[in-house]
Amino acid sequence: MTVVLLVVVFFALIVIGAPVAVSLGGAVVITSLLLDPIPLAIIGQKIFANLDHYTLMAVPFFFFASALMETGGLVRRLIDLANAIVGHWTGGLGVTTVLSCVFFAAISGSSPATVAGIGRIMYPALRAEGYTSRYALGALVTAGSIGILIPPSIPLIIYGFVTETSVTRLFLAGVVPGLVYAAGMMVMAWALARRAGVARRPRMTLRERRAPIVAALPALALPVMIFIGIYGLPAFSVGAYTYDGGAIFTPTEAAVMATLLALLIGLFIYRETTPLRALDTVIRTAPAVGMIFFITTNALLFAFFVTKLGVPAAMTNFVMSLGLEPWQFLLLVNLMFLVIGFFLEGVPTVLMFVPVLYPAAVAMGVDPIHFGIIVIVNIELGLVTPPVGLNLFVGSAVSKEPVTEAFYGALPWMAVTVLVLLLVTFVPELSLALPNWAFG
Repeated sequence: MTVVLLVVVFFALIVIGAPVAVSLGGAVVITSLLLDPIPLAIIGQKIFANLDHYTLMAVPFFFFASALMETGGLVRRLIDLANAIVGHWTGGLGVTTVLSCVFFAAISGSSPATVAGIGRIMYPALRAEGYTSRYALGALVTAGSIGILIPPSIPLIIYGFVTETSVTRLFLAGVVPGLVYAAGMMVMAWALARRAGVARRPRMTLRERRAPIVAALPALALPVMIFIGIYGLPAFSVGAYTYDGGAIFTPTEAAVMATLLALLIGLFIYRETTPLRALDTVIRTAPAVGMIFFITTNALLFAFFVTKLGVPAAMTNFVMSLGLEPWQFLLLVNLMFLVIGFFLEGVPTVLMFVPVLYPAAVAMGVDPIHFGIIVIVNIELGLVTPPVGLNLFVGSAVSKEPVTEAFYGALPWMAVTVLVLLLVTFVPELSLALPNWAFG
């Protein structure tokens, strides 16, 4: 009865137009007031406890880092670098869009931020080169979803926090699937451009490539710094100094360092921002950060409430009673997340449903790292499926085209997302090989 009331109140609040965060928290409070399964005082304490966590501090700093990259000129340099590398290919500007998303994803940790940051520059460029609006939008909204798979990834941080799984291992697990996803998107960019007969750009000479490559080196220092900081360097000795290897800082500290480095590069190397512009960037980004924490707090409260009611244990017992093979369970999970993706975006999806499904996955023998990557690729698919596909709305806002145009443009590209999802689901080594090699 209590679970039924909780679900009914949640969907009732959604139907009348309440924000997701309000619906999550409101369902818990209303259910507690009516049936009193948990005292309201404990709910208040839980809300505070949900925010008081070191790992979550990485989220705002990765948001600020990606915003400062835009205002500081780092994004434009990364796009120029990608164009210098692949711009002369068939569909070169589409391939450049994908590669630029990969570069930006290695710093931002956010898919919508990747779509917005790359889209503001690449959408007008693609249209000017003769690409259709559907091609341009499809490339941006689908390739932009790489932002939550290639480390650092905000949803992976949330997943690690919820399941108490190593964020460092999760980050490493996303590398190979992310690169496979990017390669698939590049092939799609080439194939669609070839079919449309888009003219190729002339190949740059080595002299012409030198300038964008050199200009992008400070921007490339950001993902290199994040990777080396989190995973460290091999042990070495220089004279009397000995370095034992291992991590230099945590993912949370890496987020702080990325923000600081993006600020310093924009101020003193590219000189495209000022202290006042940087402060304005932080102020404009703060509401998005606040909304993430508002959703996180209420979703964790919802998950805590569901756990106290015994839903995860009941779900585990139910799944085990079905006698499913692990591959059948994972297929069922993918179908569930496909439906969930129609209505919820990434962070609420992780916070609401992972606590319910994770115990069943572990009981079925699914590796927690592998399960985390499956969840993230499912979220990537949800980001481009209506009616709540967040990337579609960001792409629409950047291009000033209708959301339907973004969706129709994304349809052929979504085939790559589905293929990567199947590979990640049924070839666990794709996710586990790198972290297993690195950590033994």
